Amino acid sequence: MSLPPLATVAALEPRIGVSVGSLAGDDLTRAVGALADASALVRDEGLPWVDEDGETITAPAAVMVVVLRAARREYLNPEELSNESVGSYSNGRAREAASVYLTAGEVAIIRRAAGKSLGGSALSIRTPSAYASPALPADPVVLELP
Repeated sequence: MSLPPLATVAALEPRIGVSVGSLAGDDLTRAVGALADASALVRDEGLPWVDEDGETITAPAAVMVVVLRAARREYLNPEELSNESVGSYSNGRAREAASVYLTAGEVAIIRRAAGKSLGGSALSIRTPSAYASPALPADPVVLELP
């Protein structure tokens, strides 16, 4: 069963700079695809966020924002170009990542919304240095030998 996107084209349109309801044809197809791809990545990190009917979206607002951000990146940059400029020199090239991607911050938002752990726990273990001389006790113990 194919799950519906976690956000709508109508919610994406203002974020890509067009009026709601104005996307049509190939542009609409690209927008739907970008939302489907972004939703799949978000679900992979979180939960399905769809009701038992298979159509009603139950994702929290923060998750929808992440979907819209990722879909916007894909829609506005379908060639996956990255650009750098120094003075009059400019160079553009394809990104190494998949066209739709999630930032580390977005993954944290999704996992928090899903109630998932953000990773392992941090532990601090201290051991004496092998290079430092051992500390002497404040009152040294003197042993007398017979």
